Formats: sequence, structure tokens, C-alpha cells
Amino acid sequence: MDKTISVAPGHGLTSAIKKEVGPMRSNQYYAAIDLGSNSFHMLIVRVVAGSVRTIAKIKRRIRLAEGIRADGTLTPEAERRALECLAIFADRVSDISPKNIRAVGTATLRKINPDDPILERMQQVLGHPIEIISGLAEAETIYQGVAHTSSSHKQLMVCDIGGASTEVALGEGFQPKQLISMDMGCVAWMTRFFPEGRISPSKVAQAIAAAEQLVTPHAANFAYASRPHVVGASGTFKALQEIAIHRGLSQRFKLPWLETLVAELSQYENLTDIQLKGLKPERALVLLPGLCILVALFRQLRLSYVEATEAALREGVLYSMLSDLQHHDVQLRTLTSLAQHYQVDTEQSQRVLNIFAQLTACPSVQQHLPPSASTLARAVAYLHEIGHSLSYKHAGQHNHYVLKNTPLPGFTLRQRHHLLELLTAIVGIIDDDIMPTELPVSPKHALLSRVLRISILCCQRRRDDTVPQCRLTSNLAAPPLLKLHLPANFASQNPFLTSLLNEESRFQQSFGGLLIS
Repeated sequence: MDKTISVAPGHGLTSAIKKEVGPMRSNQYYAAIDLGSNSFHMLIVRVVAGSVRTIAKIKRRIRLAEGIRADGTLTPEAERRALECLAIFADRVSDISPKNIRAVGTATLRKINPDDPILERMQQVLGHPIEIISGLAEAETIYQGVAHTSSSHKQLMVCDIGGASTEVALGEGFQPKQLISMDMGCVAWMTRFFPEGRISPSKVAQAIAAAEQLVTPHAANFAYASRPHVVGASGTFKALQEIAIHRGLSQRFKLPWLETLVAELSQYENLTDIQLKGLKPERALVLLPGLCILVALFRQLRLSYVEATEAALREGVLYSMLSDLQHHDVQLRTLTSLAQHYQVDTEQSQRVLNIFAQLTACPSVQQHLPPSASTLARAVAYLHEIGHSLSYKHAGQHNHYVLKNTPLPGFTLRQRHHLLELLTAIVGIIDDDIMPTELPVSPKHALLSRVLRISILCCQRRRDDTVPQCRLTSNLAAPPLLKLHLPANFASQNPFLTSLLNEESRFQQSFGGLLIS
């Protein structure tokens, strides 16, 4: 059951009360505090143009799960680390309105003896209520954090391997359907199966088998899932992502690679010896224990893949306070916010989208495009205009920089990569950037960039009544030859657009060709 730590009257709350009544506390900022079993996190944001902008992130590795004794009390060292961190958090949120602050505690705090005075001291130091949420509530909050920062999928599965517990949630949109919380985590598994950091193949096998034993009773509840989009929302997945990026491997992790990595790590004698390129030192100690749990999840829940996500429990805590931002289309919320921030001409973006739909209506064109073509095209239609809002000169370079360095809630890392490729491929159309020398590597995304270029060119008069009623066809070659069918007398009546399209036809000769008729 969820609970809030109660504080007896007169027990050191003076500083908290002073902060409560101080004149400088702002309603513009929100703070989400996640008191986890391995790390304490704090996320501070400001709502700007209908979307959240991160102001600060604070993370401290507390290793609370390492410090809990069998009787439910914490070691003095763990207490000290926790209280020192909470003092930092308290100072940082001292100028934020209390109603805009929410702090939650998870697995290790659930295990602490409720009579232990440390719980009261923690709340006194923070100066704010701490909710100790149940495992199922934790799973649901993590799910909401991912759902509100990722694009919608028919089925979404979220896995979180924490320090002392592991949560799995399956749902659709913002609605979780199945929630489980299991009493295992990377810190707990490190302590239990790798005492003093010692590694052996038998210990690895025991860690995986023990995790499978805990997952097995829940497998039937997930059997109905039909190819869900699976994401991982904790440090184990981020560590895997760092390793995969450094090795040039897919960021969709599958079981064979995970098992190979487990075998590779099993060759080390001690967890402290693990050194992999791309792996941050602070993640090294808990990577192998977390991997053992992940392999068990793959085997028992029959997962086909998992991708890392930036969102986690703290994002779920945050969005629980921001009901106005609980938008069913997270990508559109992000694009609309960026458009407002950069004063983008959204009417022009819509013109581009309308003609893109017109040009891709032909089945011979559709079959050559990626499944996510419409989603990516919408994003490009919005984002392409950002560079021009900053400067006509080198607009494409500005746009590329903004996209590369701006958080895009709702878009996965793979989608961000595709967007960067597409935006690079459409430079030089209406600005002074140099035309690209290559298109995206994927043939489907290369064709998508070609169609987007034509769509943007057809809208260069920036008026609805000047956009041509045209259609696009293609042959079955690879890369396909495109043919743009324009109205009769179009060339004589529209010399400007005709000149742009003829120049584009010459450009596309190197990529399959474009005929104008």
C-alpha cells in the first residue's frame, strides 16, 4: 500500500516551514524526486509553450540497497549518503512552490522498518512529504513516464531494472493493462550472487536462474501481447546503449547479443575489473547483475527486442503533476511546442504535409516508403522551418544543430537519427546551403527524402492557391524513378516553381531520377 511518511510535530521542521512561507517560491517550476535503491534523482522543469523544458537534473549514487540490514535498518554509511543528498535536494527546491514538488521512494524504502527514525529524518531534511509507493504503483508511474515522453504504440511494454526491484508494465497508449513488481534488482543481485564482486560462470548461471524463477509466475499474464514495442527505462539499458553505440551495433537489443555479452563479462574475475569501451565506470559494478535479470526477462516473457528510453520513474512523477500536458499525441505536442518557441510558420508546414499526402497516395510510391513515413514527414515539415526562423543563411546547418541538441519527447533515438538524416538530405532547396551529396543509407528513407524535397518545393509560393494539383508515380527499379505529373500549362503559368522543379530533376538524376511531365 502507498504511504506518506508522517512527521511528528516539533521535530526539526523549522527550516521546512521557513521555506514554505518564504516570498521567493515560484509556481513556474516543477520538481520530481525519485529516491531509488541505487540512486537518488531530481528533475526540475519549466513548462514552456505547452511542453516541458529541463532546467536541472541532479543524480547521486546512494547505493541504498547495499546498506539495508536484515532487520530493515540502514547502515550508518547509507544513512549519511542519503541525508547528505536530501540536503542538496532541499536547498535546490527551496525556491519552488511546495505544490509543484513531488518526492517518491521505492523498493529499499519499502523495506525499511517503519519504526526506524531514519524515515522521519529523511523527510525533515528534505522538508517535503515523501511518498513510499508500492511496487505496482511504481510500475504504473514508470509506464506513465515513458508513455508521456514516447510516441504512441498499439502495445507498449516498459521494463525497469532498479537497484532492489524490477518492474514490468504492458499497456496501450497511456493505459497500462498489466503491472508486475518483482523483488530483484541489480544492486540486490550484486550483493547476493557476486559477494565482494567475485565473478564465476556458476554464479552467473545462478543469478539468471533465480531471476527466471521470479519471472515465470507472471509469464502467462503477458502471453497475449502481440509484438509490443519494448523499452527499458533504467541504467542497465543505458549502459547497453552506450556499449552498442561504441561498437557500431544496433540499439535494438536482442537475446543472442545479450547472452554473448554475459559470456564476455563472465571472463572477468571481479566486477571491479570490468572495463568496456563506451561503458561509464559508475555503471560497471551493476551491469552484469542487471544483465542476468534482463536475460531472464527475455527468456520468460519471450521478448523479441528491447530499446533504451530516456524516461523513467521521475518523468512519471512529473507528468502526474502536469495534467494539462497529458496529450494523446506526444510527438505533436513536442512539434507544436517547438513551432511556438521558434515562431515557425505552421501553415506552411501543413501545406507541405498536405501535398506530401497527395504525392504518396500512389501505391507504387507507398510500397517503397518506410512504415513510419507519415510520422517522419510530419516532423520534417515542422522542423525544416526552424532553421529558416533563425537565419536564411545556412538554415539547414542551424536546423541540424537545433535538432541534434534539443530534447524531443515522443521520438525514439532511432527516429531522431532518421530525422537528422532526412533534414540533412533536404538542405539547399530554398536556402543557400550546399546541396547534399548523399541521401539516407536506407533505400526507403532515401526515397522519403526525395519525396519530401518535392513536397517542399511545390509549396514555395507559401499560398494555398499556388500549390499545384499534382501526383507522383514510380517504377519498380531500385532506386525508383519518380515521375511528377503536373497540370496542363503549368510550366508557362508558373515559371518560378517550374525552374525549381527542373533544378530538382537534375539533382535527383544521381538518386534514381525525377521526370517532370
